[in-house]
Amino acid sequence: MLITGGAGRIGRMLLDREPRDAWRYVVFDEADAPIEREDVTLLRGSLTDPAAVRAAMRGVTDVVHLAGIAHEDVWERILAVNVEGTRNILEAAASEGVGRFVFASSNHAVGLAEVQEGLADDAAPRPDSFYGWSKAAGEALVRLYCERSGMIGVAVRIGGCSERPNSMNRASVWLSPGDARRLVDAALENDFGQFAYVWGVSANTRGWLSRDGARRIGYEPIDDSEEYIDGLDGEPETRLGGGMSDGELGASRP
Repeated sequence: MLITGGAGRIGRMLLDREPRDAWRYVVFDEADAPIEREDVTLLRGSLTDPAAVRAAMRGVTDVVHLAGIAHEDVWERILAVNVEGTRNILEAAASEGVGRFVFASSNHAVGLAEVQEGLADDAAPRPDSFYGWSKAAGEALVRLYCERSGMIGVAVRIGGCSERPNSMNRASVWLSPGDARRLVDAALENDFGQFAYVWGVSANTRGWLSRDGARRIGYEPIDDSEEYIDGLDGEPETRLGGGMSDGELGASRP
């Protein structure tokens, strides 16, 4: 299995588990990955380097694509890394005959949607930022390549994946590390057809997103942000994307 961006926060969460006999990992990342495990091969490289991507993909059976810019940034960087980079990964995966492709999308692909009970997993894109647009574009690219090449694909619209929710306005879309592992396992192991969308959230009492996608792919979350509510500040969100919904477009981080 190839994990792009495996040196990042979510990548390390996915690898924080006991080794599994049937799985070996290739971690492809621009950054150094402090991972010392016999079942992990570390490769340095950029999504924007097609040759490095092709080399990393050799012999891979499944892909979990996490790498990319994970916040708002200038248009040119978002386009080069999150869109062109995703296309490079998909081209290599299709050429190599990869069986499954799990794409780390984001709630920000639908970030301007107002809070409504049961918002569908495959709700039409309403991006709240250039970053959110790139995730919606990535979803479409993944579906295109899956349906043309025969790969099985899942677009995971991740809420906020962290050890614990960091504010009240993100409590409804929190994804725990344990549930992140359970979600990816379900996407890689279960039968659900050619392509699926699923909200990447835990079993939050305050959650309002549909759970149909989770049921479709056999994902059963067990963690709940309610455990941490007493220590959280802020108010529940009115739009799915929270604060990014009214932030400045293209405002890159220092």
